[in-house]
Amino acid sequence: MSTENNQGETNQRDKDEVVVPERSKIPNITIINVVLLVGILVLYALYFYPAFSSQDANTATDETEKIEQMIAGEALNIAYVNSDTLMSKYSLAKKMRADFEAEQKRLENDLKNKQTRFQTDVEDFQRQIQQGSIGMEEGQAKEQELMQRQQEIVQLNDTYSNRLMAQEMEMNQDLYKKITDLLDRYNQEKDYDYILGFSPGGGILYASKKHDITEDILKRLNDENDANQ
Repeated sequence: MSTENNQGETNQRDKDEVVVPERSKIPNITIINVVLLVGILVLYALYFYPAFSSQDANTATDETEKIEQMIAGEALNIAYVNSDTLMSKYSLAKKMRADFEAEQKRLENDLKNKQTRFQTDVEDFQRQIQQGSIGMEEGQAKEQELMQRQQEIVQLNDTYSNRLMAQEMEMNQDLYKKITDLLDRYNQEKDYDYILGFSPGGGILYASKKHDITEDILKRLNDENDANQ
């Protein structure tokens, strides 16, 4: 029994010895690998960094020069036209707008008159029914007539709306062509890179007055329009 106990204790000590690793060897291998890796990274940085630094410096210098040129006005030659002023003072635009508003008023009045007459006829028909002064067949025929007129008024309203939309689109296209044609000829003299359209509340939040060519463009547009009258 004593022998078995001794063998059990011996086996247990052997197991314990197997479980415990040789810890003293692990840190040495890790430290060597880390030192080698740091050395490689230092050599890599010393070899390649001068080239990267030189390239970055050159790029930064180029970008700085471009920005300075743009600030100095050397890169782009820009002007702008105040769109609101142009549309309010251009004689052709004022005439087109007056003609459009007159046509709009005429169509609105025509539609309104038809609606008033229709409403009056509907009220007369209702009185005739209430008084019993109209027969069944005549009443049915009158009802069909009124329904047909109502449909015609709805269609007429759509027709007039589409006509005005088409007229307004054509007017805007004509004005746009007149202005852009003149700007094209104007820029043959001035050689701007961009001529922008400026309007309060638009995409351009600020524009210096020294780039404003509105009055010059407006005068030329009105002179050409007067010459064509």
